[in-house]
Formats: sequence, structure tokens, C-alpha cells
Amino acid sequence: MTTARAILRKALLVAIASYLIMGISGCRRSAKNTNANLSPSAGSESESERSRHEQSLIEQGKEFYKNDQDEQAAAAFQEAIRLNPALAEAHLRLGMAYGALERKPEADEAYKKAVELFKKRVQADPKDAEGFFYLGEAHSFLHQDEEAARAYRQTTRLKPDDEEVFYQLGKAETKLAHYPEAVAAFQKALELAPNDSRASDGLENAQEGAQRIREGKKHAEEMLKKQQANANGNGNTNSNSSAKPTPKRPPSNPW
Repeated sequence: MTTARAILRKALLVAIASYLIMGISGCRRSAKNTNANLSPSAGSESESERSRHEQSLIEQGKEFYKNDQDEQAAAAFQEAIRLNPALAEAHLRLGMAYGALERKPEADEAYKKAVELFKKRVQADPKDAEGFFYLGEAHSFLHQDEEAARAYRQTTRLKPDDEEVFYQLGKAETKLAHYPEAVAAFQKALELAPNDSRASDGLENAQEGAQRIREGKKHAEEMLKKQQANANGNGNTNSNSSAKPTPKRPPSNPW
């Protein structure tokens, strides 16, 4: 009897041990699966938080820049770039802050990097109106007016109701002495925002430029006509002076 009880007790202990081992293994597997399911969400949340922080730094920098706190603005944009070197807007605005601080070499480097990054951005998304506008801004700061005008023109196609884009396009066309195009751009800007004094002044300057071009062309045409008339007059005089006079015939002798 004692032997039978011992055998029964041993069998019971083995069964309990097996049950516990299976339970622990199941718990570990469940915990592992739970962690695996949570990992992507946690990573996604971290990425989202990082992006918000980067944008927050840009907004802080813009506020500093607006209030003429250019050193603080530059520091905010630098920190945003440190976190994400591919932030095109941060490079553009860092260049603006450096420009305000009269640090031209650093400003130009920042603008060049912004051009590089915004070109990649609009190539990836040809309908990115903001990307084209900022590309135009970066070119403009580098005095690359042809490229700036080209980017602004594309922006007007994508955002035909944005007054600021037409104003900037008008400025770029004026720098290129494309006065009729500048007049059209400023007129469109005023159509969208009639009280924009900047566009009014720009339109007046462009119209004056167009008038100067017309007057210059008219003056050039008049000068050309005078030169041609003088050339023709000189030609006739030279022709007459080079001809030999007909000698007088002596009186004939009578037969």
C-alpha cells in the first residue's frame, strides 16, 4: 500500500511539473508576440514625435527671425538640421538667418544645400507647389534669377490663387528686365490682393522699365535711319566727286 501511494504521489508531481513548464513557455511566447506586435507602433510613434520636434524647431527659428533674434534663429535651424540633415526648409531659413547676421559665405552654403534638397523634393513630387516656391526663394537669394523665375512660374501653375507667388515672380522678371512679364505678374498679384502696396510699387517700376525699353528701341531705330541716310548721302557725294569732268571741245576749224 505504501509503495502504491509513493508511485501515485510521484506521478502527480510529474504531471504538475509538466503543466507548470507548459504554462511558463506559453506565457513567454505570448509576451514575445505582444512585444513584437507593439514594436512597430512604438517605432512609428517615435518617428512621428521626432518629426514634430524638428518642425517645432523650425517654427521657433521662424519666430526668432521675425523678431530680429537672428543668433537664436540660426541656433534653432542648426539643431533641426542636426536632427535631420535632409530638412530643406531648415537649410533655406538658416541661410536667411546667416544673411541677416552678415555671414554671407555660410548663407550661400546653406542656400546651395537648400537648392539641392528642394530639387530632389520636386523631382519626387512634381505637384509640390511649396517645394517649387522655396526652390525659387533659394535661387533668388543666390541671385540666380533665371532659375528663380522658372521655379516661381511652375508654382503659379500649381497654385494660381497665391498672391505671394505672383509678386515674387514679378520681382524675378523685373531683375531679368522681362518687363512685360513682370507687369503681368504684378497685375495678377494685385487682382488677388488689391491692397498689396509692394505689388503696386513693383507694377509701377515694371511699367517704367517697359516704357524705357520702348523709348530705347524707338531712339535706336531713329539713329539707324539717320546713319543709313548719312551713308547714302556720302555715297552720292563720293560718286559725284570721283567722276571726271567732261572736257570742253575746242571750236572746230573751218573747212
